[in-house]
Amino acid sequence: MQRLSAEQNGSTTDQIHEHNPNVVPDNRGNLHVTVKKTKPILGIAIEGGANTKHPLPRIINIHENGAAYEAGGLEVGQLILEVDGNKVEGLHHEEVARLIAECFANREKSEITFLVVEAKKSNLEPKPTALIFLEA
Repeated sequence: MQRLSAEQNGSTTDQIHEHNPNVVPDNRGNLHVTVKKTKPILGIAIEGGANTKHPLPRIINIHENGAAYEAGGLEVGQLILEVDGNKVEGLHHEEVARLIAECFANREKSEITFLVVEAKKSNLEPKPTALIFLEA
């Protein structure tokens, strides 16, 4: 089972995040999401990276048995900008996946933090383009 984005379940993102202490919005429309390491797995799947058609990693699934699902705040479709303060722009998919895994496995910290943005609010993802032909 995956957690749906706020729009998919009929709520607004603001309604969801204003009641979740694990989510802190910033003044640029990004969200700082803290996930406590309460489960043996984080439970997110990502796609994208600098070596793919999606330069920023995007959350594509959140497993119901993982710490991310329990914490709330992360949603399918969000773009990951940072993991524990480490920027992911320019990293290949495998490097981002390794960074997330290593940060989650680090037992010196009881939580992992993500800086994310809704895909539609990002200027970093390619936008569809249209060509318009005008007759003179």
